[in-house]
Amino acid sequence: MKKILFILIALTIVATAFAQDDKQTFTRKILIEQFTGADCGWCPSGADRIATAITGNSNVLWIKYHAGYGTDFLTNDIATAMTRFYGGNTFAPAVMFDRTHFSAANPAPVMSIGQVSEIRQYLAQAKAVATTCKVYTPEVSYNPATRHLSGTVSGRFGDNSFGDSTRLIVFVIEDSLIGRQSDYNNGTQYSFVHMGTVRSAITDMWGDPLTVDVDNNNSFSYTIDYTLPADYVYKNCRIAALVYHYDPSDVNNCPVLNAAMSDYLYQSLGIGEVDESCTMRLFPNPAHDIVTVELASDYSAAACQMTLIDASGRQLMQRSFAGTAACQFSIASLPAGIYLLRVTTPDGIATRQLMKR
Repeated sequence: MKKILFILIALTIVATAFAQDDKQTFTRKILIEQFTGADCGWCPSGADRIATAITGNSNVLWIKYHAGYGTDFLTNDIATAMTRFYGGNTFAPAVMFDRTHFSAANPAPVMSIGQVSEIRQYLAQAKAVATTCKVYTPEVSYNPATRHLSGTVSGRFGDNSFGDSTRLIVFVIEDSLIGRQSDYNNGTQYSFVHMGTVRSAITDMWGDPLTVDVDNNNSFSYTIDYTLPADYVYKNCRIAALVYHYDPSDVNNCPVLNAAMSDYLYQSLGIGEVDESCTMRLFPNPAHDIVTVELASDYSAAACQMTLIDASGRQLMQRSFAGTAACQFSIASLPAGIYLLRVTTPDGIATRQLMKR
């Protein structure tokens, strides 16, 4: 009897695996693309509302273009080009969800950042759009000595919902970029931490055509072979990949089919490669209350500085400490969500994501 039961369980597991492999629709990772700028005084509060709306939602990717309201030190050709999704006059703070036209008050996918309830409404609408495309988390390896980034972006389609207009975009996203930011609620800040910035494209900014292997489960794969520019801090960089429908003549016909984001490149060092900066432990993570920071090297008293940053880029806490002892702090009063911990030492900077439950 036990043998029969074991066989049935095994068959169930195998059947489930095949069922997953044969799926026609997949879970959607909603892509939020925000338009912002250093002179946009309402942009920090707009980012706050997005951060609140997505708290607890793991199926969301959030990136930012510094365009739509003047220019600043993070404005680049990609950000400027993406303003075509406004379909007319530009403004900020602004946002679009999966490059899809959801708001009747706007002529194109880009819309004003509304209240938290409105953002959640658009997230629900985006989630309800079925997708037959799956993008796996990019697999990357980084060599700090040569600044070479290699790896693959892969995925598959559940059916034949792809064609010549289906494209893959691979962006380099960088966090913790320090610069000026106008903030009508808190005054101009000169050490604002800009997060989720689109820095460059590994593919063409409008994407590269996909080659789909119809004989192998409608799968696709793209090889990353890229040298990270010298002014990028690799510890703060991630790779974002998105598959979408490219229509150069109609901005309302360019929906994102699915997207994925890698971890930070400091966690993607290749075999035998050495991290040239400081090493830090952060635990527990996720955390409810007390968090501990430990450094691998000893430093004299007050030689290290810890900064806690929220999703919009505001610095919530700063503290100096010695590297010879663990530094503890409480996040009990903070709302649940994703934060960034940045530690500066004589040997360099370490950055970690911290999740508050």
